[in-house]
Amino acid sequence: MHYWIPGAVAATLLLSGCSLWPAAEKTAVNEQRIAELNIPAGLKAPKKPGQYDLPAKVAAGVSPEQMDLRAPMQVLAVATNARVEEEEKEARVWFERSEFTGDLMPYLQNNINSFFSKNTIDATHPQQLQWQTDWVSSYQETGWWLWKGQELTQQSKFNVVLEPRSHGRTIAVQVKLQEHKYTDETQKLTPISQRREEVHFLNRIIDHIATVELAAIREAKAKLPDVLLTRAVNDKQEPVMLTTQPIDVAWSQLELLLEKVGLEVTDLNQSDYVYYLKYIKAEQGFWDSIWGDEDLPELPLTAGEYQLSLSKTDKGTAIKIKDKDGKVLDQATLDAVYEVFAAAIRQGKLEL
Repeated sequence: MHYWIPGAVAATLLLSGCSLWPAAEKTAVNEQRIAELNIPAGLKAPKKPGQYDLPAKVAAGVSPEQMDLRAPMQVLAVATNARVEEEEKEARVWFERSEFTGDLMPYLQNNINSFFSKNTIDATHPQQLQWQTDWVSSYQETGWWLWKGQELTQQSKFNVVLEPRSHGRTIAVQVKLQEHKYTDETQKLTPISQRREEVHFLNRIIDHIATVELAAIREAKAKLPDVLLTRAVNDKQEPVMLTTQPIDVAWSQLELLLEKVGLEVTDLNQSDYVYYLKYIKAEQGFWDSIWGDEDLPELPLTAGEYQLSLSKTDKGTAIKIKDKDGKVLDQATLDAVYEVFAAAIRQGKLEL
């Protein structure tokens, strides 16, 4: 009689390992390129979309791991007067003259010089509208917590050029990489890496100019009176409210104002700049109570329908209010409405 010992069988299986199962056989794959389709004479070949084509180096046998497959960096025109032209291949951005720049050429020259100074970048002037930087270093963070440090990874020299249009109201800023070296000598500069370095440096310049511009905008706004809206009389001797803002700005700001004072917009005609309104007593909103905004005075109007129309004048924009019968509000009523509007403008910090 024979007795099986399960433990001995299990131990034998464990010791034998994977030898009980045959190793997977490697299947050889024969790669064959399909010949191009021969098009008979007189016929056109079908269109071949190229978005799925292999990069030329991969098709030639280079391993993808040995290539820089990162997406090209994009120029970020974050300044209000900056733009990038379509199909632009270079690291270039265009600046337009605005009310905050004044004469554009000295504005850009001063800002680029201040960018170099702020970032302690040495630069020379080989030509009048050109800067040549010294080595600009890039670092990466190493270590962790109390042992954090900075390690030099690469250095670059850039050429910054201003390219004005003939009329002088538009000027391009272009960045070109002149020299480059990695700390790791085994790394090689690829076309994508070169563009990334150029665009990154250009974006730093744009960001600096945008910061200066934002400070100028805030300073200009701080000098403005808190309420631009005044009371006036039009050429028909009708009482109106007058703002120095352009009609499109006044139109957009009024939409915010009307909601605050309890005037519901039931319809509008932007072509003729007319708001059709329904007066509802203003109630304090949830967020007003959270942030502690004061209640606005109530409009001296009876509940019902009204029209508010805007018109251009040589001094800005005139605002007229009519009742449902088309009658313009009298001077006393408009004066009282103006006081409520002015309080709402101050509270909401509107540009009216």
